[in-house]
Amino acid sequence: MKNKIQESESTIQEIQNKILSQPYSDLLLQKNPELYNLLRNADINSFRTLNFNLRRWSSTPLLQELSDYLKLMKQHIKVLHKRDYLSITPKLEDLVLVNRWIQKYGVKHYYLQVFFDKAYVIPFHKILELTCDPHKEGEVFSIERDVKNQGKTTIKVNVHIGKEILKRIDMPNHQSALKELARGRLLFYVTFQGGRGYLDSAVFSKEIVNEN
Repeated sequence: MKNKIQESESTIQEIQNKILSQPYSDLLLQKNPELYNLLRNADINSFRTLNFNLRRWSSTPLLQELSDYLKLMKQHIKVLHKRDYLSITPKLEDLVLVNRWIQKYGVKHYYLQVFFDKAYVIPFHKILELTCDPHKEGEVFSIERDVKNQGKTTIKVNVHIGKEILKRIDMPNHQSALKELARGRLLFYVTFQGGRGYLDSAVFSKEIVNEN
């Protein structure tokens, strides 16, 4: 994934230089001044969050070539938008509430991210330390808003910054179920039974019991 990102970064910069050179530069400025200014001021870091609407121009061969370059650039920008790591995902609004709770009651707080086969834990204060360092954004954490989190601003921290506290998980048994609601409406869902996680006592002791 890292090589793919580097290839996309290189391709984006090549296309950017080509588009901002003649004869494409004047064409883009004429057709879409806002996009022209956006690309002129963009660097490889801003491309990680940049997005633009793409219109197809084909009335002349040069406009068609410009459209092809922009389409290719957009495809590679999408690669930069993808994270290459699984993440611990606290919502920004939750960080404020948790921090207020800690300040008031002095209770330590940890985030536990559980996957199908493992689970990772990270102290709350470490999330704050990471997100206060802008140099680490894009490397070990990102800030995103996506549909899966109801459009809320969510911090995605690389799970490997945390500690693997459950090294093995027994999957629960699952089966479909049916419930009849009022007015005869039918609700189909899945039920779970069993399942077990195996705690790493050494990690639990070091990261939680004796954590400074």
